[in-house]
Amino acid sequence: MMRIALIGENSVEYVRCLLKIWSQGDCVVLLDWRIPFPKMVEMMQEANVKICYVDEVIYQKLKNNVPTWIDVRIYNNKKGTMYIPKDCYELFCESYSESEAVVIYSSGTTGKSKGIILSHYAINKNADSILDYMKPQSGDCIYLAKSLSHSSTLIGELLVALKAQIRAVISPTIILPRMLLNNIAKYNVSIICLNPTLLRLLINEYQQNRYNLASLRCMYICGAPLTVQLYEDAKRELCDIKIYNMYGLTEAGPRVASQTDHYHTSNSVGKPIKEVEVVITDEEGNIVSEGECGIIHVNTPSKFSGYISGNTKHLSLYKGWLNTGDIGSFDMNGELYIQGRLDDVMIINAHKIYPKDIEEQLLKYSEIKECSVFAIDTKNEKMIACIYTADRELSSNNLIPFLSKYLMPYEIPHIYKRVERIPIVSNGKFDYKKMREIIKEYIE
Repeated sequence: MMRIALIGENSVEYVRCLLKIWSQGDCVVLLDWRIPFPKMVEMMQEANVKICYVDEVIYQKLKNNVPTWIDVRIYNNKKGTMYIPKDCYELFCESYSESEAVVIYSSGTTGKSKGIILSHYAINKNADSILDYMKPQSGDCIYLAKSLSHSSTLIGELLVALKAQIRAVISPTIILPRMLLNNIAKYNVSIICLNPTLLRLLINEYQQNRYNLASLRCMYICGAPLTVQLYEDAKRELCDIKIYNMYGLTEAGPRVASQTDHYHTSNSVGKPIKEVEVVITDEEGNIVSEGECGIIHVNTPSKFSGYISGNTKHLSLYKGWLNTGDIGSFDMNGELYIQGRLDDVMIINAHKIYPKDIEEQLLKYSEIKECSVFAIDTKNEKMIACIYTADRELSSNNLIPFLSKYLMPYEIPHIYKRVERIPIVSNGKFDYKKMREIIKEYIE
């Protein structure tokens, strides 16, 4: 078994290369083509990659910098949006082997990207559990709009389509919202998976120019927290389309929980999916009470096999289950709520503060489109709110009285900085490393 890298924009030929690597019994190392090439070389060295399939257009930009130890194999990529053809479905062979299937590098929003190893057994079991709640019908068509180098798109969309034998449409990840919305009607799309950033862009475009979305019956949202405000905006504008929030992480294969047709509240991520168990513990590993926040631990047959190098950052506190490093809680109906990352929790005046709680309140202010809250000085217990708004006059004089209606005094940010955009990484999550560069003048 060899590890073979694959670099390219979403395309039918990209899918063919992926499936051919699997059919040869090898493991595919998926590298997002938007990553700086020197970093990709480091990843390939770390993963002991000797062969790399690369899109011809991308290769032309990189060819003068490719090390001699990499055996480059160029493929031609047909541009545009199209159905995944029949030969790809025939090339797919379902496998529950424990051998390595894929190495996926994490987004690295808060630290160094880590190569996460998933077996064929893990990804196929996870896809089976997704099929159990998604229940695709024979006439369905799923739209692959997010990068296939990410676990959610690879397993929760492509693998699901191949296993269910339903039509799938693939398009480049960099596409204008109006083109994506037009493609939904053109290809009779019924299912689409988005991250919150892309959902917001589509809603903004839909508000300006109404599109024919009659074929679209449901949207699945993942990759970053779906705020209550965005969920309500989506339901108001797209009233006939079902919107389901989901939760997962690559180390879990990736899907952990999802909303379904059964009762769910807007800001939950639903309930654990089939064959997946979730518990919430305190920092000593004791299960917390209903409604109480704690550390999310997951028991799943789709657990990753390990990292290419290094160890997990968060050690298990409960029966060896996967410590996700996420903070969450269960309500009385067994629905899971995500409060944020363990690393993001702030201690203000001896109180634990979850940034998501403050961000949810800031987004209730009509002029604020996006925001991010985090600590800048743990010694003096200060926090900053970075806000994206069209109102250049918006200041703390407006926001502090507004937030005082909903938050405790120690929950109200000390500093407010207007930014042009909240930086994100390729999967739609906030890029906290870039955020800290933007506000470095405030960090003491």
